[in-house]
Amino acid sequence: RPAGGAPIPPASHARRTPNAPPQAPGMRAGAGHGSDGDGPGARRRMLSGTLGWLLLLASDLGARALFDPEHKIESARIYGNIDAFAYYYIDLIIGSPPQRVSVILDTGSGVAAFPCANCNHCGSHIDPAFDFAKSSSASWVSCGDGCAGTCTGGHCSYYQGYTEGSSISGYWFQDLVRLGDSLQHNPAVNARMGCHNNENNLFYTQKANGILGVGPSTRGNTLLKQLFQDHEHVEGSVFSICLAEWGGRLVVGGHNASYHTGPIQNVPLEVRSGYYQVHMTGLWMNGVELSGRMGTTMIDSGTTYTYMGAEPYNALRNAIESYCHAHNDCAASLSGKCWTVIDGLRRFPTVQTVFGNVRTDWVPKAYLYRRGGDNSNKWCYAFENDGPGANTVLGASWMLHQEIILDMRTNQVGIAPANCPEYRARPVHPRGTD
Repeated sequence: RPAGGAPIPPASHARRTPNAPPQAPGMRAGAGHGSDGDGPGARRRMLSGTLGWLLLLASDLGARALFDPEHKIESARIYGNIDAFAYYYIDLIIGSPPQRVSVILDTGSGVAAFPCANCNHCGSHIDPAFDFAKSSSASWVSCGDGCAGTCTGGHCSYYQGYTEGSSISGYWFQDLVRLGDSLQHNPAVNARMGCHNNENNLFYTQKANGILGVGPSTRGNTLLKQLFQDHEHVEGSVFSICLAEWGGRLVVGGHNASYHTGPIQNVPLEVRSGYYQVHMTGLWMNGVELSGRMGTTMIDSGTTYTYMGAEPYNALRNAIESYCHAHNDCAASLSGKCWTVIDGLRRFPTVQTVFGNVRTDWVPKAYLYRRGGDNSNKWCYAFENDGPGANTVLGASWMLHQEIILDMRTNQVGIAPANCPEYRARPVHPRGTD
């Protein structure tokens, strides 16, 4: 989201929302925005076919979720975790022969970019840097009317700064790209992507190679737009994200009702700003309004926690802690922002996020995150105070255990409680393909 006036937070507490659309190197997009989080490398700044298809593939969805050509739905595994990674990411298969690249799934930006071989300043990531020279289908984007950046050495260049102080820069190129790993068999599209020759801060230290911005960018032909324009393989301008504690599922062309544990509730969606904005009107608990001052609200999967102004933050914390104090401390003990639980989270209250007449549940295993591994009994707040009068960012912690359906055809976001699939181990990329 647009940068504010607060100081840039340390990298371990950062969010990854772009300051502005990509620019040429040297054209810094603005100052950073602050946070007071104390979490683990937090980042700041997301299948509808027919019932017959869902029944047919229900047994396969948890294992592979293959491309469905009949109903024009693509699917990809999501990996990641709030504590271990501070983000969620997917795989892309790029080029000829195919090379695998891991990218953070970010609804708060529109850039798809990652390090390339011979990068001047790039970190060490879980996949090798993309080797442009090894792809027979790759071509550089030339200077001209289609170049949104500046011309450098005959190539179209880009620069993108993010609110926590990270930045990436490099050159645009075109190549064949597929969502997900080789198991999904998603069709390729020819799309524009960024080839880093410089990355800083979180981009340099993160495990994932790069970023996949799936925001409603108002500039350029993004990878998401290219997928939506592939009418032969994708039905409609809609995609959905279902996040579990570990991993989840991305679906392009619809949503997956087989995950749902309750009805879809639709909320008006505004995209003209270049972000997925919704009108959030309050936080409630047990039939009582905690706060109605949420400001402008955006949905941003690239932001680890959920950020809000000081008033709703304090009201929410006080309500949770008052409830637990009156209910045997929720069978837990509080130290700072973390609870040590004895009997799981079943005694903690459910919070309602309210959008006009629509109320959705923000469950304890979402507004709290497990810190320290699967066997840990420490759960910490996954929401943060962004200061007096701040707007609201519904980050990955709000999206957890729901399928979030972003539908540009109807300008709505669908929200459904869901048992999202978990993925931890990535499949082996076939030998000889990169």
